Amino acid sequence: MKPITREGLSLIFDADDTLWASNVHFRDAEREFAGTLRNAGIAADVADVRAAVRRFELDIIRTHGYGRGPYVLALHRALDMLAETPATAQRLRPAIDELGARFVNRECEVFPGVDETLAVLATRHRLLVFTKGQRDEQIRKLDRSGLAGHFSRVEVTPEKDHAAYDGLVARAGLDRAVTFMIGNSPRSDINPALKAGLGAVFIPHPETWEHEHAEIDRLESRLIELENFLQLLEVF
Repeated sequence: MKPITREGLSLIFDADDTLWASNVHFRDAEREFAGTLRNAGIAADVADVRAAVRRFELDIIRTHGYGRGPYVLALHRALDMLAETPATAQRLRPAIDELGARFVNRECEVFPGVDETLAVLATRHRLLVFTKGQRDEQIRKLDRSGLAGHFSRVEVTPEKDHAAYDGLVARAGLDRAVTFMIGNSPRSDINPALKAGLGAVFIPHPETWEHEHAEIDRLESRLIELENFLQLLEVF
C-alpha cells in the first residue's frame, strides 16, 4: 500500500455501511416481517417474502428514493400481495407499522475506529460526506453518530452516478486530481467516482446491499482497495 503524502486532499465519504452499520437493519426488518407473516399463518417461504419485498422496494425507489421510510412502504405493499385476504392484511397492518417505526428509529452503530480516524484525517485534509437517501433521515443519522463535526460539507442526493459526482465537484469547488471518494459500494461509490475523474477508495463491507454490487475496473490507476477504515491513515 503506497501512501499518498500530498497534504490538502479532498476526501469524500459515503455514510451507510462505510461510517456506520445500516444494511443489516434492513435484513433484520425483513426477517421480522417474514416472521410476522408466518405467525399469522401466511404460507410464504423466506425466498417468496424476499422476492416480494425486493420487487416493491425497487419500484418504490424509482418514485420515493432510497431510505427507511420508503422501505417500510415496500413492506406494506408486500403484505398486501402475500396476505390471503384484504382483511388479513388489514389485521396485520398495526404490527408492520410498529416494526417500521422501530426500524426507522433504530440507532446506526458507528464502526470501530471511524471517529478516531476521521479526527486525524480532518487535520490534514478537507472531509465531505456524499450519501444518497432521504435528506432528513441521513442528516439525523449523521447528527446521532457524533461525526458531523469532522466534515466541512454534507450532501444527500437521490442517486450517486457520474452526473451526481460532476455536480458535487462543481458545487464544492473540488480539484479532481486531488479528490478521492471513499465507500463500500462499487455501484454508487467507486465506479461513478472513477468515471468522473476522481480517485476512489474501496472498503468492502460484508453487509453491502446486493443492489450496490458491480464489477470494479481494478486496472484503474486511481483505485485503492483497503481492508478496513483504519488503513486510511496509512494512505492519507
